[in-house]
Amino acid sequence: QPARSLGLAFQLTNFLRDVGEDLDRGRVYVPQEDLTRFGADPWQRRADPAWRALMRFEIERCRLLYAHADEGVAMLPPRSARCVSTARVLYSRILEQIERADSDVFARRARVPTWRKAALAARVMMTGPTSTKGRLDGTSSPAASER
Repeated sequence: QPARSLGLAFQLTNFLRDVGEDLDRGRVYVPQEDLTRFGADPWQRRADPAWRALMRFEIERCRLLYAHADEGVAMLPPRSARCVSTARVLYSRILEQIERADSDVFARRARVPTWRKAALAARVMMTGPTSTKGRLDGTSSPAASER
């Protein structure tokens, strides 16, 4: 089950990150039931209050899925755990970038700078997966991760 949670979290993170690009292709992958529940319309391409509430909900869903997946990482051989943890940390940073943009995934794609990816990957590969308040990257909040 933790592996399934990780796959779902990765996929949902991709959906959230790629909303603008997917709209350009005439597609929406954000769950329809959630769009309806929050009254959010991605076709308006505006990060209005309904959209921001939806994104907060989806980001929290991802974080819960990642936290559940962390249970499975502990069962992996060390080398595999480091690889999976690196991907998990990088994908979590995408969520933080979406938050920093106030959920505006329409104007530009949320991305983690290459230098940051390299630094995070090196840290996880050297120190191994650790968890502080549910975060494998060792920080307790998005703001702390940028210090």
